Amino acid sequence: MDITCGKLDIKDIIACSLSLKKSEYRIFELLIKSRSNLTIQQLSEQLSLDRTTIQKILKTLTNKGLIQRFQQNLENGGYIFNYKIKDKNSVKNHIKDSLRQWSESAIKQIDNC
Repeated sequence: MDITCGKLDIKDIIACSLSLKKSEYRIFELLIKSRSNLTIQQLSEQLSLDRTTIQKILKTLTNKGLIQRFQQNLENGGYIFNYKIKDKNSVKNHIKDSLRQWSESAIKQIDNC
C-alpha cells in the first residue's frame, strides 16, 4: 500500500496488527511459511540467531497464542520441542479484523475533521 509518507509492506502490517517486534516477526514468518514443524535448532540455523534468543521469542509468541509447542520423544531417550503456527486461519482473521478496525477508526477521524 502506498501512502505519501512511504510504502507500507505487508510484513509491517502483519507485525503491527499482531504487536510483533522485528525479531518476533522473523520467526513467526518462518513458522507460517513452513510446511512442517520446526525445532529451536532449525530456527536458529535458518535465521542465524542465538538459541537463547529464539527460546525467548518462542515463549513470547506462545504466550500471545500465535504458536504452539509440543514435545517429540527421541528414540534414544530425551526429547525436543517442535513449534508451529497454532491456527493459520485464526491468525489471518485476527489480522483482517485489526485492519478493518483501524480502517474504520481512520475514516471516522477523517470525517470528524
